[in-house]
Amino acid sequence: MTPRPCVQPHADWAFPIPDVTRLDTGMAVWTYDLPGQFILSCDLVLELPLNTEPEGLDGVATIAVRSLDEGTLSHPGPEFAKALESVGAVFNGLVGLSTTQCLLDLPYDSLDEGLELLAQAVTAPAFDESDVARITANRLAEIEQQQSRGSYVASTALRQTLLAEDLRISRPAGGTWESVSALHPSDVSRFHDSAYTPSGATLIIAGDLSGIDAVTAVRQAFGDWNPCVTPLSPDAIAPGVPTRQIVHREGAVQADIRMGWYGIDRHDPRWAGLQVGLAIMGGMFNSRLNTVLREEKGYTYGVSMNSHPFRTGGIIDLATSTRTSAACDLIADTMEILAGAPFTQDEVDQAIGYLTLSAPLAFDTAEAVSSQAATLAAACLPLDHVTTSLAALRRVTPESAMDAFTSLITGSDASIVVVADQSDLPNLPFAS
Repeated sequence: MTPRPCVQPHADWAFPIPDVTRLDTGMAVWTYDLPGQFILSCDLVLELPLNTEPEGLDGVATIAVRSLDEGTLSHPGPEFAKALESVGAVFNGLVGLSTTQCLLDLPYDSLDEGLELLAQAVTAPAFDESDVARITANRLAEIEQQQSRGSYVASTALRQTLLAEDLRISRPAGGTWESVSALHPSDVSRFHDSAYTPSGATLIIAGDLSGIDAVTAVRQAFGDWNPCVTPLSPDAIAPGVPTRQIVHREGAVQADIRMGWYGIDRHDPRWAGLQVGLAIMGGMFNSRLNTVLREEKGYTYGVSMNSHPFRTGGIIDLATSTRTSAACDLIADTMEILAGAPFTQDEVDQAIGYLTLSAPLAFDTAEAVSSQAATLAAACLPLDHVTTSLAALRRVTPESAMDAFTSLITGSDASIVVVADQSDLPNLPFAS
């Protein structure tokens, strides 16, 4: 008989700390030397919050970043894609609430050439009118697809109730049909010229950097980028007025339900306790909400409960769907569960394990490290935040988790959105 293996306690683990260099242009360079990771991940985080978009041009930041790799002044049109392919690089871009990111993955021995191409895309894009028009058309098609999903409609409506209506971040990051359809390629070019700047930017490079002078390569690629623009700060966040609404979706075969609360950011001392409380209530598969609403009553395939922190403040949402006839009962039962008994030690131990023990595996690649580092840069968090956050999670008690949870989440002050065919919807407690 094969002897049972001896399971050793897990070794101490910490998120890596980068070497930090700041260029004369105002851009910071974070380098993470990760031996054995021969596919480098580069993430340029631009200080470019959504409120940088001119009034009435929601979505222009998304069209701009999606158009960067459609051609540059040095490599127009398809030539840029061929240049990326020649060095084995993949480019992507995305728009967040407080930053825009330009990402490049490439083999470690192509860093110099790859950074040159990244710099071209960011500092000297061609913005050919036909390319920008195609990207805009793709975004409009994407919006149509999103609007066809009740889950998207519900999440969008919820965000608009949780945040003050005049805040740019209360509206879709990629813009609406009305705002995007009104964009002209010249709007995209002007936005790029007025918003893209090295000031406040952070370039993250993660991977095996042995024998590579990454900082010198960055200086050669980005050294001429003129910091002629002063970046804006994100809007000061203000909560909206909690509301409860039904969004009629004719022919919908189910009800998509969202509940939400104005929340906190990662700087708040309640953050660790809140994460444990959310995991217990709706973040794990065996959470209280899933156990009752899915397993016992069969209302839904699942319930999720998550926090979405901003640089300051944040929102908390509960998401689920159910057969329309069960919507009223599901909401009532959810309210009861949220106001349930205090958390137990066993629940807290399970939640802490769920939130902490997978960290070494979760950050096992260069891409995962650079992505998390980009989150730190975007949220203005310290470089050791991941490690200290894990330590804080391990110190959470049933009392601190319950205090954090109940200080932010009660059924009485929840915003609620139900997207359903109203003709099939039972009388909800807040129906007009």
